Amino acid sequence: PLNLNPKPLHDHGEGFFTWHAYDPSCKAELWSTAYISPEGIVLFDPIVWPKDTPRPQSPVQIVKTNSNHDRMANVLWNSLQASVVEKVLGFEAIPLPGAGENETAYFHHASRSLIVGDALINLSPDPLMLLPAKYCTNLDLLKTSLKRLLELPTQRIFFAHGTPILQDGVGRLKTVIS
Repeated sequence: PLNLNPKPLHDHGEGFFTWHAYDPSCKAELWSTAYISPEGIVLFDPIVWPKDTPRPQSPVQIVKTNSNHDRMANVLWNSLQASVVEKVLGFEAIPLPGAGENETAYFHHASRSLIVGDALINLSPDPLMLLPAKYCTNLDLLKTSLKRLLELPTQRIFFAHGTPILQDGVGRLKTVIS
C-alpha cells in the first residue's frame, strides 16, 4: 500500500472535497476527490485517507478513473465496506479512449464539476496539459475524445494529478483541447 502522509481534506463546496500527497515511488503528486451527498460518499481515485479526518461512513462507493489507479482502492474497499463502481448516481461517465486503459471522466451536471484521471494534468508550475504521449495508448485518439468535454458546461475540474480548477473550467479546457 501507499505509505503517504496526505494533506487534510479541502472543502470545495457543493459536496466536493480533495486531498493529496506526494508519492516518491512515481515522483508525482496524487490527488483524490470525494463527493458527499445524502445518498452516500463517492471516492474518486482514493489514496490513503487523511489522518485526523473522520473516516467516511457507509454507503461508500469507490471509482477508479482508469485501470492504473488502484492506489488505495482495495484497502479502503475492505476497511470502509465500500463497493467499487464504474457508474455513479448523478454523474455522467465519459470514456476517454487514447489515454490510459479504461480512462473515464465523470461529469456532475448539478454542480458543473468534471473529474478526470490521467487524461489531463494540472501540476504546478506547469499549465494545464494533456497526458504526455509516452503514457497514452494513442495520443491522436485522446485529443479527439477530449473534444467531447468541450460540450459540457464545466465550471470546476478535479484531477487525479493536480490542483483543482474552480472557475471557468470550459475556458481552461479550450486552452489545451483544440
